[in-house]
Amino acid sequence: MDTTALIYKVLCAHNGYFEMEEMRANISTTEDDLESVLGNQDMFTSAVFEGNKLIVAKTKMRLCRDKECNGCSNLHLCVFYLYGTCRFNEGQRCRFSHELTSEYNIRVLREHHLEEFDKRELCTLLLQNDNTLLPQVSSYFQAPCNLLEAI
Repeated sequence: MDTTALIYKVLCAHNGYFEMEEMRANISTTEDDLESVLGNQDMFTSAVFEGNKLIVAKTKMRLCRDKECNGCSNLHLCVFYLYGTCRFNEGQRCRFSHELTSEYNIRVLREHHLEEFDKRELCTLLLQNDNTLLPQVSSYFQAPCNLLEAI
């Protein structure tokens, strides 16, 4: 596994982020190589939390939303399967794919350097990068605009 894939996998195995100092201590590579890999803004970003620099995994890959897709660069996968909550079991047929290792999905995963990821790591990465996978906020918790204007 090359350095980029290794760092990407380590991040996603640790809930999608890692402290920079901890990463330096746990990944055996040169500082120049590490900085070069982390400079890929399509795959990594950084943030500071409580004085610690965090490296966060990013991806442009999403779940395909097109019911009649003729080919795209996104995964063809049931979102509920990814969450582990699909109501269809082995005896019933979900209309969305549960095949993470289908020929199509393997090609997409390779394009995004994610072919070594397990379902949990992919779920972590997708959830922190695709806000359409997050539950909708209830209107009960949203303050009316005129209330905010009054403050």
